[in-house]
Amino acid sequence: MADLVDGKADIDRVADFMRLLAPPARGASTAASLAGERIFNTLDCAVCHTPSMRTERHAIAALSEKPVGLYSDLLLHDMGALGDGIVQGTAGARDMRTAPLWGLPARPTWLHDGRANTVDQAIRGHAGEAQNSRDRYVALTDEERTQLLAFLDTL
Repeated sequence: MADLVDGKADIDRVADFMRLLAPPARGASTAASLAGERIFNTLDCAVCHTPSMRTERHAIAALSEKPVGLYSDLLLHDMGALGDGIVQGTAGARDMRTAPLWGLPARPTWLHDGRANTVDQAIRGHAGEAQNSRDRYVALTDEERTQLLAFLDTL
């Protein structure tokens, strides 16, 4: 397809579109979700699902040095039995990159391969480095678990 007046190919326009999309909107906080956020931190979920990161300097001002609430450290972690067995680059068979949690309520399935049909199943599927957090989650009361899930539903 011929370039338009801006001189960009279609793929460049798509890349610009994706780059400049706004992040998913956060849901409204409630007393339960605020309590759930405290539980999220107590369980050490925020160690890997880091609430906010900052962008580097960028030529586009809207993207330069901005906080990004993606709830991920974007790093590889040993996920034990949750790993997919794929070795690629520096990622071993048990390594997974921390999935961002923003937009979580809009997903139809969870985990990297969609094997979890609920957020509860996804959390219970964590292993390896996340084993202790998963075990603490399992030990929560029903009310605390409901609060944590209410928090995750605001992301």
